[in-house]
Amino acid sequence: MKFRDFILNMTPDELKQYAKATGTTSGYLKTHLLYGYKEPRKNLRKALAEHSGGKVSEQEVLQHFGLYPTSNLLNQNGNEVART
Repeated sequence: MKFRDFILNMTPDELKQYAKATGTTSGYLKTHLLYGYKEPRKNLRKALAEHSGGKVSEQEVLQHFGLYPTSNLLNQNGNEVART
């Protein structure tokens, strides 16, 4: 599930509980993280995935903030980039 959809589908009480579990506030989630205005630190990114109950992976959180490619990367020859 996309991180944005996950946040938007929560009730205000669920969002408040989720924010508290991740170490932030519902206002910070809605103001800065929902629209990707601020990139959260590593600990918060991990917590956002961990406390989602399996609905959002860490990769999906990274994609929301543009920190992980959403499609395969191709090298100059058109082949997929080798991952190490």
